Amino acid sequence: MEWTDMMHYQQQMQKIMRSLLPVRKFLLTASECELLAHLYLKPEQNTPVLLSQSSGMKKEAVSRCLKSLYEKGCIRKERQTTDERSYQLFITETGLAELKKGYESILQPFYDLWRSSREDFEAFMYYADRLAAQIEKGQEKTLDHEVL
Repeated sequence: MEWTDMMHYQQQMQKIMRSLLPVRKFLLTASECELLAHLYLKPEQNTPVLLSQSSGMKKEAVSRCLKSLYEKGCIRKERQTTDERSYQLFITETGLAELKKGYESILQPFYDLWRSSREDFEAFMYYADRLAAQIEKGQEKTLDHEVL
């Protein structure tokens, strides 16, 4: 594939991603909503390292988001009894309420695009899922090689 074709695809992806960004501003950023959603949907994966792995976000970004979420009262921390350097995270009632408001804002552009182009949107998301799975496999291989 020519680099000019690849550049065109990259620009098209940027255009799609910009159109899916939430319009309204709420207490939480998209990254903070994502981490809260991980805590809500998978409460057993409630350490910073597990959140980084499951979200694909860098540890530094997760740390910044968690600090902000803690300051906003959206999460609480509990030290682990087995290792006092480590802690578990839990979503608070405030966090749950803000997650709901944030996701309504974040998902609205997705629903709007889905309503305007159902079949194309669903096909795009099907292939996006497949590509994301390939990316995750690649990350797992990288982690496996780092251990060796």
